[in-house]
This record gives sequence, C-alpha cells and structure tokens, in this order.
Amino acid sequence: MKYFLTTIFLLFSSLVQAQPQWVIYTTNNSGLPSNLVGSILIDSNNVKWITTNNGFVKLQDTTWTVYDTLNSGLPQNACGVIRKDKRNNIWLSCGGKGLVKYDGVNWTVYNNENTGFPVNWTAVGDVDDYNNKWIVGAGLFKFNDTNWIWFNTGNSGLPTNETKCTFVKNNIVWVGTYMGGVVKFDGVNWTVYNTLNSGLPSNWVRMITSDLQNNLWFATFFGGLAKYNESQNLWTVYNTTNSGLHHNNLYSVYVDNNSVKWIGGGGMAIFNDTTWQIFTYPFITEVFNFSKDRYGNMWICSDIGLYIYNPAGVVGIENNTTIISENYLFIQNYPNPFNSETKIKYQVARGGETFRNSKYVSLKIYDILGKEITTLVNKKQDIGEYEVSFNGLNLAGGIYFAVLKIDTKVKVHKIVLQK
Repeated sequence: MKYFLTTIFLLFSSLVQAQPQWVIYTTNNSGLPSNLVGSILIDSNNVKWITTNNGFVKLQDTTWTVYDTLNSGLPQNACGVIRKDKRNNIWLSCGGKGLVKYDGVNWTVYNNENTGFPVNWTAVGDVDDYNNKWIVGAGLFKFNDTNWIWFNTGNSGLPTNETKCTFVKNNIVWVGTYMGGVVKFDGVNWTVYNTLNSGLPSNWVRMITSDLQNNLWFATFFGGLAKYNESQNLWTVYNTTNSGLHHNNLYSVYVDNNSVKWIGGGGMAIFNDTTWQIFTYPFITEVFNFSKDRYGNMWICSDIGLYIYNPAGVVGIENNTTIISENYLFIQNYPNPFNSETKIKYQVARGGETFRNSKYVSLKIYDILGKEITTLVNKKQDIGEYEVSFNGLNLAGGIYFAVLKIDTKVKVHKIVLQK
C-alpha cells in the first residue's frame, strides 16, 4: 500500500495566509471553563455543545454559555460523552453521578437511586431510529424514556460488563468493550468478534463508526485502527508498522461527509484511504473527539484546548481566537540542507502577548515522528537576534524540525540533514 506521511510541523511552516488553517480556543480567549475538552456535538443549527472537566458549554455564534452545578441541574461539573436523541434532548455522562438529560429548559438526572439500575458510571453511546438510547458502562442498557432493559453477562451474549461505546447502524447495535472485543446485537442474536476469531487487532475498543461504503471502523487501544467489511468478512488493520499512524493507542475515529477518517489518540491522523497526515507533539497531545461544522471546519477536543482545523482556511470563527502560527516569530538555518552542522538563527521580537524586554525562549530539535532529539535553548533571553549551532553528525539523514517557542507562541522550521 502506498501512503504519504506528513506532519503538523509542515503545516506550521505554511500557515502564512489570510485564512489560518488552525485556531484554538482556551480558557484565555474564550468561555471555556477548562482546557480539558472531552467531547463535542454540533447540531443542525451549527450550535456547539461541549463537555469539559469543569462544566458543560453551549457555543452559539459568539456567545458562550457555561452550565455548572451552580446554575443548572448538573450533579457535577465534570462531564464526558455527549449525545443528542431524536427529540433533540442532550444527554451527558457525569461519571459517578449518573446520566443527565437536558431539553433546553429542564434537567433530568438518572442515577442508581431513582432507576434501580447501576447507571452512575454510564454514558449514552448511540440512539437508534426509534429513539432508544443504548447506554454503556455496566453492561448494555436500552432506554426508551420510560422503560429500562439491562443486558449483562448473566442474561445476554455480552462477554464482559465493561462496555465502552456503541454504534447503531440499521438498528443493529455494535458494542465496543474493555478486553471483550466487539459485540453485534440484532435484537435477538449476539455475535462476538475478538482477536481469536476475527481480524480485530485488540479486544479493547474505544469507538466505532462507519464510512460511506458501509465499512465499520474501530478505534482500539494497543491495536491501532481496524476496518471491517461485513459483506466480505474482510478485516484490514492499520497500525504503526503498515500505515501513517504514529500511535496504536487510539481514543476515537470520526468519518466526515467526504469519507475521510479522523483518528485521535496521542496526537491525530487523517486518512483518505490513500494518504496519511499525522499531527503530533509538541502541537497536539491527546485528542479525544471530533465534529465537523457547516463551514467544513473540524473541531478537535484535546487536553489543552479546543482546536479548529480547516486545510482551506478556517472560516466562520469569531476573531477572538489564538492563531497557532505567529508571523512575528523568526527562525532560519544555514546551510539547509546540511551534512553535519548547521547554524540556526532566530529572533526574540517585541510582540505577542507582552512587550517585555526579555522572554522565555525554548528551542528544541525533533525528528519526523515527534521524538525530541535535543534542547538547544531553554532560558530567558532579551529582545534581539541569536544564533546557535546544531550538530547532526551522529544522526541519520532525513527531515528534522527546529521548534522555537517564545512565551506561549510556537513556530516550527524544517531542516534537512543529508548524508
């Protein structure tokens, strides 16, 4: 299979256009109550519903509304998985405190005490065409707003009660589990797929979705990404040995309206069935969830903020955002390419967040996989121009990245070592 690897560092170097490809919301420039963003849902009106570990957020146009225990019916501020049902109710997981339904006015909490079922540590995984909620966490629950049905290892074909996600397609329920593989439930029959009887690469499945060709996609821990063509009973596995994935521990997979796959874990990858793009540290760390808005912007939930990405340029976003690449950061090296040593020249300029005469400067070298090679600068420096040497004598030839960080701003410069 032919594939092409690129990295976020290359994108950084090209972000000198009128419409930036990347912007980010944090607690410093938005109404987010926390930079740890777990999940996002974008509804048909382009309203963003966002969960964090310190409150639930509604973003409508430029208005941020934060719901917490002081102004809503939330039983706690830490929220997780978010879903919308067929009646436009919002469902939230509040780990340890139960499930929350919000209809736009009223808040309803479902917990162990008022349901009689172990739902305190559960989440709505998906909703079927009949508005049944399929709930994971302690086995599998089916809830039709009135009645609860609890499937568990004692009364069903579930191999474990530790369930992580559900995906409903044609009213068939697919369940991802912790160390039990994947379960297909058609309303009568239970079919288990695991590493012993199928091509599933790991029995820990964190997210399930499907593409426009009706292939199922599984984000797994330890096993990478799996595609399943059920009609042909054909499994295809993508991992660090045969694809552009840089990590086999995945949290999420999202398929957009162009059938492009967005994969989150320790970093992020994009796969269009032919080519791969990878986005790694130091720019993106943990990626949990994705959602695409009406303008084609991808919203990305991470542990350091809410990213918005559009390769054609982010549109429809308010001005009060942080653009990832800042033009006032200057870095260059010569010669480039080089075969043993190169000089890296950079400038600490007046600009950015403050106009102080000294700023904290970090200059590090990374390889193409995001591994740190060396730290060249790590200290406060006065305004001015500087030059340092980088010796690649003991390194393999190839592409490396000089990452310059001044205060909170980052610029990445590609350097090429030829041998």
